[in-house]
Amino acid sequence: MKLNTIKPIDSEIILVPFDFTEAAQNAMEHASLLAKLFKKKVVLLHVVEKGLFKAGTPNTLGEKETIARLSEIAEANTKATNIITTAEIRSGNLFDVISDTAEELNASLVLMGTHGVTGMQHITGSKALKVITSSERPFVVVQRKDVRQHGYKNIVLPFDFSKETKQKLVWAVELSKVFNSTFHILAAFEDDEYTSKAVANNLAYARNYLKTRNCEFEVTMAEKGDFSKETIRFASSVEADLIIIMTNQGKSLSEYIIGAYEQNVIANDAQIPVMTLNPVDNMTASNGHLFNFGNF
Repeated sequence: MKLNTIKPIDSEIILVPFDFTEAAQNAMEHASLLAKLFKKKVVLLHVVEKGLFKAGTPNTLGEKETIARLSEIAEANTKATNIITTAEIRSGNLFDVISDTAEELNASLVLMGTHGVTGMQHITGSKALKVITSSERPFVVVQRKDVRQHGYKNIVLPFDFSKETKQKLVWAVELSKVFNSTFHILAAFEDDEYTSKAVANNLAYARNYLKTRNCEFEVTMAEKGDFSKETIRFASSVEADLIIIMTNQGKSLSEYIIGAYEQNVIANDAQIPVMTLNPVDNMTASNGHLFNFGNF
């Protein structure tokens, strides 16, 4: 599949799940920066959870108080940023509601705050990971570290042997158009001759793709060992503003899996924001939801 066959979705919305925590507030700030640059609107979504999955930071306010508080936050953000910000409150399982709302609003992107490995992002039974894999929309996952004023200027692109890893280049280039980004490609170390060659082929493709689009980039080969640890170490060393990764595709296009590598990167101790993309195999079946964001 050629990446230039991927078509954008026409959406004006960036969705921000909001649970009144510091991480959620930070997610709103990230979303506001992107919305300003890409001419989008921000929707804050608070989910009143039901069933087995309860919030790590429960909301003790009543429904009317919650609506009022969320509306105040949205209004304050509108005044402070000149970005149209609105509020939504819905009930149900967190991952179902976020996924359904993102589809209903045709959101270009979901900006979600997490609380590291000790909270919502806990590796075992992680709700944040469940939310990501329950939706076909791209996610940017942030923790408590403030967004830098220059935005996503230094972007790390981990490259392995999979063919899907190349798909992150589409989002990378679009972000570069407004942030004038430098890409730091980290190539996975592979002992096996076949997988090593596959990594080399992916790197050759990436070099050509970025060169033809006048993007600045550098390529670094990872050391032998845990690639997630290498990714986090490398991202910290280049003071990355964003890491872009792919989830793993399951048995069908609607099934996505986050493994140990993705979990560790998303919950990185350096609190570097992570964009997660679900892979595309058949653009007709998935309606191009993952990579094209119109003017975004």
